[in-house]
Amino acid sequence: MKASPPKLLFAAAVFVALVIGLGPKVIGMGIQEFTMDSLVALIPAETQSQFEFRQSEVSSGWFASSGLLEVTYTPLGSDAIALQLHFDITHGPLLRTADGLKFGLAYATITPSIRSDAFDLVIADLPFSLPELSMQMLAGFDQSLRLNMNIATTNYSGTEGELSFGGLEGDVLINADQSAEFNLLVGKIDASAIGSMHIVIDGLEFRSHTEQMNDLLAPSYARLSIPFISSDAPIAFSATEIFIESNIRASNAGNDKIDMQQQFGIDAISSELPLASFSWNSEINELDSKLFTGYYELLSELQSEMSSSPNTLTARLTEIGQELGIIALQNSLVFNNLVRANAYDGNHSIDLQIRWGGMPDIDNIASMDISAALDALAITLEIDLDRTAIDSSPLAGLIDPYINEGYLVSGNGRILLKGSLQNSVLTLNDEVVPLGQFF
Repeated sequence: MKASPPKLLFAAAVFVALVIGLGPKVIGMGIQEFTMDSLVALIPAETQSQFEFRQSEVSSGWFASSGLLEVTYTPLGSDAIALQLHFDITHGPLLRTADGLKFGLAYATITPSIRSDAFDLVIADLPFSLPELSMQMLAGFDQSLRLNMNIATTNYSGTEGELSFGGLEGDVLINADQSAEFNLLVGKIDASAIGSMHIVIDGLEFRSHTEQMNDLLAPSYARLSIPFISSDAPIAFSATEIFIESNIRASNAGNDKIDMQQQFGIDAISSELPLASFSWNSEINELDSKLFTGYYELLSELQSEMSSSPNTLTARLTEIGQELGIIALQNSLVFNNLVRANAYDGNHSIDLQIRWGGMPDIDNIASMDISAALDALAITLEIDLDRTAIDSSPLAGLIDPYINEGYLVSGNGRILLKGSLQNSVLTLNDEVVPLGQFF
């Protein structure tokens, strides 16, 4: 016998009522642990020795609960900084958020506070109050976390100077698989100190994503950009399209290797200095991941040692340092740098490439053979300068002696230097010098 439509509607209504009525209590039984433990799990294992976490439950109800998470961070050689995060948590499935009604496991407003003597001293010296900070967190049914942060606008004018701050908006999305996206947008900053400083920063933006939030070596990308920055005191200058870009990716050289790339650029510079633009592209490839784990182990040991006996270093620290040195010598490494600049109305570039082939059989730094090390090392260097620009610079009187000695080559309006080290043979322009004869 089929159920009649009224009975189906009644059953559906009862089910919805149970979900809405009992759901918040069921969710509330574990949501506080889920939200705060999820935040703790985001800290990379290598840096967890510098953090201490303490959770305490304030209250827990049917539709809401609250809790306190205290994070104590101890930088190497500095006093500890304690950050307290107070959570006011609303239980799902229906949530009233700052952006309206949403569905999810929980929604929390977070009130942060910092306990640090150094921070208190800085705040006490400020001639204005810090802008209001608000933080919210939404826990989704898919076990994702979204954190939003807002800092209100601030304006100050007094005898010491003026400040106009356009506010800040930040957003972090952390998925269940620990992949994450982070976006930060800062409003215009116009700050001046009477008679000494004036700076304007407009449109600062930061964006990044990572495949594994708690893994420092996971494939990731980050970019910081500033469309415009200027100052008229103490130094008058302006610059446009400033950016810093970084990415980490797995290396083709092996599963335990990573490649890192960093870029820095300024599209246009206007100042009393002769520099009109600048870019720097740096790559570190085939980097062994054990160097990172060993480095953070060294930091952890050092921090522990400084806490217990600040004036002494244990033999263990020396041992870890030697282990890192051996790992670096054993494994290959590629280090590339390309610098381009426009100075004195001319374009210049420096291209430096270093490849270390590795010495896999070495087990003691003291036993390293210099000749074998030279065989494992390959370097190429190319310098390309605009001759007219150099002649109009303070370097004009210094270039000709190096040209006469053959270290630099001049022609077609350029000044060139080409050097390489390969198989223990040094080549500078057209001159070849075997280095093996010296060892």
